[in-house]
Amino acid sequence: MIKEKNFFLLVGSQLFSVLGTTIIQFVTSLYVLDITRSALLFSIITSLSIIGRIVCLPFCGILADRFSKKRLMIIMDSLYLMLAVGLLLATQLEKVLLLLGILTVLMGMVSAFETPVVQSAIPLICSQQDIPQANGIISSIGMLGNIVGPVAAGMIYRFDAVYQIFALCGGLFLFAIFCECLLKVPYLARATENQTAKEIVIGDLKEVTLYLKKEQTIVKIGLVAFLLNLFISSFIQVMIPFIARIQMGVSEGQFGLMNACFAGGSLLGTLLYSLLAKKLTHDSIFKGLMLASLMFCGLVFPLGLMQNGNVAFWLMVGLVTILLATVTIVSVQLIVYIQMRAKQTLLGRVMSFIMIISTLAVPLGQMIYGLLGEVLSQKAILLLILVLTAITLSISWYSRSVFKEMTATLPQTEN
Repeated sequence: MIKEKNFFLLVGSQLFSVLGTTIIQFVTSLYVLDITRSALLFSIITSLSIIGRIVCLPFCGILADRFSKKRLMIIMDSLYLMLAVGLLLATQLEKVLLLLGILTVLMGMVSAFETPVVQSAIPLICSQQDIPQANGIISSIGMLGNIVGPVAAGMIYRFDAVYQIFALCGGLFLFAIFCECLLKVPYLARATENQTAKEIVIGDLKEVTLYLKKEQTIVKIGLVAFLLNLFISSFIQVMIPFIARIQMGVSEGQFGLMNACFAGGSLLGTLLYSLLAKKLTHDSIFKGLMLASLMFCGLVFPLGLMQNGNVAFWLMVGLVTILLATVTIVSVQLIVYIQMRAKQTLLGRVMSFIMIISTLAVPLGQMIYGLLGEVLSQKAILLLILVLTAITLSISWYSRSVFKEMTATLPQTEN
């Protein structure tokens, strides 16, 4: 698998695409914070991309299962290219915040296709035994892009020249499109039987719904992902950048390094998964979630019990980095389980279902934390962290019974 040119083309397309989208997300968030200096407005703009994803996700799996995955990837990155140009032009206009919001929604709608399409393509270009390693490599490449992107953007970011970074992202999307044009992904054609588009959508949604009623473990995995995103991921996405940039007053370079460290934690998680995949069990998932909860609780030290601001900032970054590494190991393990358990002809829709459930929690959590960031004092934020820790420990304990239903290497028996 590793030596195949086809797989390297998929890796290349993902690297350039993720690098471009990561830089855009980083620059947009920093630009909005610099314009508004408001946690609420920042959370609104951030959550708009999630809303865009939610709107499209129910249909992404259907398209991923019915149409050429190669063509979908090319279309996706072509749309990214157009949006990068749109963001470049928006920064030259007066009503920049409104336009950023609209373009952010569109960016989220395009990104909704990424996970169902790419994750359902991996089993088509890799053998069954190579799927875990392939996922580890693809995830690692994506995380590498997440590291390089914020560092590069933080180094070259200028409030009055942000358009130059959007132009750079357009070039990255062109490289991704080039790789995808050379990529070969087998196309599993499905008969439509002269059905209308409405009949196809209704029939496909009904098919996956009936399937998920039998596969309750997959549904429970979605529920756990929803709760963790609501209580932990949303906090990290909204409160941590707000605290670092506004309350701690870190520089653009430090802000970029912080995001790079977070991406580095996720990269470390994918690398560790690749090394430990054969040794991990359902108990590993439970233990990982417990460790992540304890790392989250540790944030009370840098955010309230330390006087040295610089030391406090880097301790906060270190704790969140370890937390993200742990969560990534769990996430990749769950994705591999779903890929090996689900029917191949339903995999795109199953992945969309998981993405819908887990994504629904993000805008809700972001809005909640955006409002809380405007009104909570430093001591109140510490109390919030302790409450959230108790909640996530309870979720982790509940997940133990869920993941006992999983089998480490369940072969795909139905197609």
